Amino acid sequence: MKGPGMRGRLLGGVAAAALIVAGGALWVSPASAVPVPGAQATTLFIPGAGGVMMNAVITAPPDLAAHRNSLVLQPSGWGMPAVGSIGSAYKLASGEGFVSIEYTARGMYLSGGEVDLFGEKDAEDASAIIDWAIANLNIDPERIAIAGGSYGAGMSLIAAAHDPRIKAIVADSPPGDAGEALSPNGTPKTGGPVALALAGVATNRFSPELVKYGLDAIVNHNSGAFYAMPNRYLLANAIPNLNANGTAVFLAHDWQDSLLPVGPIYDMFDQLTGPKMLYVVPGDHSTGGGAGGVAGLPNSIWDAGIRWLDHYVNGADNGIDGEPAVNIQPANTVSLLSDPSAFVHFPSVEAARAAGRELPLSAPSGGVMGADSGESWSQALISAPTTSVAAVPYVTGSLAQLGLAPAIPLGTVDRNAAGVWSTAPFANGGVVSGSPHLRITAAPAGPDLTMIGILYDESPDGTGKNISYWPITRHGLTPGAPDVMEWDLAPTYWNLAPGHRLTLTVTTQDPIPFESSTPMGSTVVLSSPSVVELPVSGA
Repeated sequence: MKGPGMRGRLLGGVAAAALIVAGGALWVSPASAVPVPGAQATTLFIPGAGGVMMNAVITAPPDLAAHRNSLVLQPSGWGMPAVGSIGSAYKLASGEGFVSIEYTARGMYLSGGEVDLFGEKDAEDASAIIDWAIANLNIDPERIAIAGGSYGAGMSLIAAAHDPRIKAIVADSPPGDAGEALSPNGTPKTGGPVALALAGVATNRFSPELVKYGLDAIVNHNSGAFYAMPNRYLLANAIPNLNANGTAVFLAHDWQDSLLPVGPIYDMFDQLTGPKMLYVVPGDHSTGGGAGGVAGLPNSIWDAGIRWLDHYVNGADNGIDGEPAVNIQPANTVSLLSDPSAFVHFPSVEAARAAGRELPLSAPSGGVMGADSGESWSQALISAPTTSVAAVPYVTGSLAQLGLAPAIPLGTVDRNAAGVWSTAPFANGGVVSGSPHLRITAAPAGPDLTMIGILYDESPDGTGKNISYWPITRHGLTPGAPDVMEWDLAPTYWNLAPGHRLTLTVTTQDPIPFESSTPMGSTVVLSSPSVVELPVSGA
């Protein structure tokens, strides 16, 4: 089926807005219907696994009984009711002829049971809803899909891996590694876990086991609790079954996602062997696709995702199967509008990565990235915060999406508290594409050490914009003994303007996004050999 034209898209946006306004009534008033142009919407409860009742909203074509229909499940996001994807549900029903079942995950809002956090019951709920839909909604069992954002994207991954009847999936901003997302390299985040807890505490019902993990992580600042979470390796666990099932997988993510970072999705995408497509755009968590999923507005991610489902489920000859697998909007461009010309395209993630350049670091007092590899040096730093800040969660990435990423005067970074190194200017500009890799020799005063690396795009006026960052924490070190701290910064694709240089800062305190295990005021001695490997093209 063909999607609506420009006039249809405008009408669709109005209709989707009407559905969103009516959404509050939908999810508290069972069996009510909302008339909308080109579709019908109904709310009801559907039996999930073990008979647990799942609150759902069904958005369907008006001629539901006239012919066999394709089905798309749309599980809710974390702390969201069933209408969280009402915009895309309306477009799928009115434009592509899908019956959309948006449902609230078990343990949330009006759905029964306890939160399963991507467990077997969540997967079985999706299968039970498919069974019910085939029995009650004139569904073609050969034309079934699932789509979601954030938590709903993770639910989509585990459902498609569990049930081979699901032919295609759209997952926008899914978690790839839940433990690493909340405590990257063993470094607890300050805001992410608390934000998740607050978003769910008023509406979700947690099992005693999940309460234990959450309290241990948040109250006791125990990063190990995140790594012990059940179903931590969400994408890695799903990939073998998705490949075996031949599921058509569409993934999307945001470069600056401060809650569920892009790294695992980007790094594992090439492991998928069936039909696959990846979109990565600037923005913080779920902001790149949010307008398309929630409000149904023109949107690069959901416009392509809907075409993906239409082709791989309905058989529409829309050409998406011949388009490049990897579609990237550089992290320092404006991403609000659906603009195909803003993207660069690659056959794989590996093809998108630039070759690494290994650059030895001088003593921080010299500040040279690309120094003499034979130079021997050591320099002490005091553990203290400075103006080198990796990110303000949910703010920095959102501003980047608007083209308003903040720039800091790099001259204000305290050289007593941070190592700062710069390359020569790139006269012709370049592209940073991939994950910068750091190998820093450091001797902490105590057994615990946190370090945060940030790579900046420094303009000729001395201000820098954050390209990529990531922390690392290690315990059980020998006080005063040099040790090698080796880690990757987050992957990116960043256009470097002519005359700009790359500047790296390494600190031990960055209290806005991360909790540091390095005692404040203690001494950390950096020394050679220390090296950064930059995935950058250009000269």
